[in-house]
Amino acid sequence: MSLRDDVLNRIDIVDLVSKYVNIKRTGKNWSWLCPFHRERSPSFTVAEDKQIFKCFWCGKWWNAITFHMEIERIDFWDSMKILAKDAGLDINDYQKDPEKQKIKSSEREKIKLLNKRAQAFFRQNFPSSKAENYALEKRFLSQETIEKFWLWYAPDSYYDQVTFLKDKWFSSQDIIWAGLAKNWKSGDAFAFFRHRLTFPIHDHIWNVVWFWGRALDADQNPKYLNTTETAVYEKSSILYWLDKAKSEIRTFDHLIVVEWYMDVIALSQYWLPIWIATCGTALTVQHTKLVSRHTQNLVFAFDQDWAGYEAAIRWLKVAYEQDLYPKILLFPKEYKDVDEWMSATVEKRNWFSDEEKEWYWKWVLKEKTQDGFDWVLASLPNHHDVENPVERKKATQILFELISKIEDYAVMQMYFWRIVNFLWVNEQMLRKQFRQRLKTRRHRPTSFEQVEEEKKTWSSRLVDEKYLLWVLLQSDFLENNQVNEERYEAYKNILTVLAEYFPTTVLAEVVWWDISSETREKLDEAELFWNQELSHISWEKITDALISFVHKQIYKLQRVVLKSKKLWTQEKQELLDLMRSL
Repeated sequence: MSLRDDVLNRIDIVDLVSKYVNIKRTGKNWSWLCPFHRERSPSFTVAEDKQIFKCFWCGKWWNAITFHMEIERIDFWDSMKILAKDAGLDINDYQKDPEKQKIKSSEREKIKLLNKRAQAFFRQNFPSSKAENYALEKRFLSQETIEKFWLWYAPDSYYDQVTFLKDKWFSSQDIIWAGLAKNWKSGDAFAFFRHRLTFPIHDHIWNVVWFWGRALDADQNPKYLNTTETAVYEKSSILYWLDKAKSEIRTFDHLIVVEWYMDVIALSQYWLPIWIATCGTALTVQHTKLVSRHTQNLVFAFDQDWAGYEAAIRWLKVAYEQDLYPKILLFPKEYKDVDEWMSATVEKRNWFSDEEKEWYWKWVLKEKTQDGFDWVLASLPNHHDVENPVERKKATQILFELISKIEDYAVMQMYFWRIVNFLWVNEQMLRKQFRQRLKTRRHRPTSFEQVEEEKKTWSSRLVDEKYLLWVLLQSDFLENNQVNEERYEAYKNILTVLAEYFPTTVLAEVVWWDISSETREKLDEAELFWNQELSHISWEKITDALISFVHKQIYKLQRVVLKSKKLWTQEKQELLDLMRSL
């Protein structure tokens, strides 16, 4: 058997899901709130007998490996490595010459292995280096923190690192692809990082996927240097230190997001282990989706200046679009940043136990944070003179832009009333102005409009269409009549996958058997009719007709995939490749 099959045979999906979701038995199945989207009533089900899971709202489903990939946001191979270990399986038993196999494997695996070797090289050069002196004496980092964050040193040499990696069976081109080297005009490779303190960036399972280097001399430019994006790293989809912080989320039920790596490292010394950073870039939709898998309670930590104010507004817009409502961490104005404030705070306290530390930081998260929108309202007078007509207009636009990103009407209404009270204006007039703004901005369809648009891609003869899909996907009609066509099976599998991504379509309605009793009666009537009408037609023609029908549906859904705003680019490409593989 394959490694995949052995893993699925040994991993019980109920045990696996229970590590992440507090599922309860309901009859022969298990259910609870879905971990992949926000909901108030359970729609997430695990079928123990079939060893599959399914959310009847967001549409995610399949087996233990799929669940693990989705919940951890990792690729198939990383998931297999973890699950195989949990199942007591040795991956080496499924490979010939494992080390060579890794070297010759995909670009992703090769880069991960290269980064691991490079990290070992940086570590062996750290003792007694200028990087060690900088970390200890200038940044006041403890030896424990340096070890914890793997802060090492890239020596001031063009060739030492390249030679080291070549001795590990990597070619110059491999090293360049990983972003660890550059090309001379002569074709030789030279080290990208030289005489720098190095910071590794990890994925969710502690693979090193990226490096960042800080200059150690005043005349060294640029001050900060990082490897380019590769097959294993995208700035917009990885959060620094999330792989470690997520283990503490159950204790604090919060994540504090900052903009820079060094903030996370410095602040981690103050015994609050839930700091993460956006790797020097703005908060993205991918970041918010990643964070929302672990907690809905975000806290942003910004400097109390113009840059921090603007960053807060940008980040809040992204969060609101994903139905997240972050708070802002507050600290006294006499401190220039949150690092300085926490350093002073910790120095004043005499800790007695870990329990006291935990209690204190939970108190800080409750009492020293403010709702993000309220923080913007409170900060506006510091940056805009609301008594000045021009500045008042700018302030109003900022507030309108924020609440226009919110899909939840109740939340939008709550914030709207706070704007009314803040500006001291007539509620009806301000509401009219806000509506006018919504009309003039680029139209974004509501959830209802999206459902209707998806339905338009299907035939108006919904009952007939549902019947045909039901015959293909739910009934034993074809099996009873010995219609076993290879192409039909391929189409059937694709339709099932598509239903997962488009839960509001007629297709999904049939796949998940979410059909009204009235429609079921019509389907029963149609079955009797079709059995009678098809009795004199050859099964070859019936098969061709069904294949033609399914082909048209997939062609229509290709257009839906291309236009969909709910899918990531990678998801679109995977679906299109799947549909075009026939």
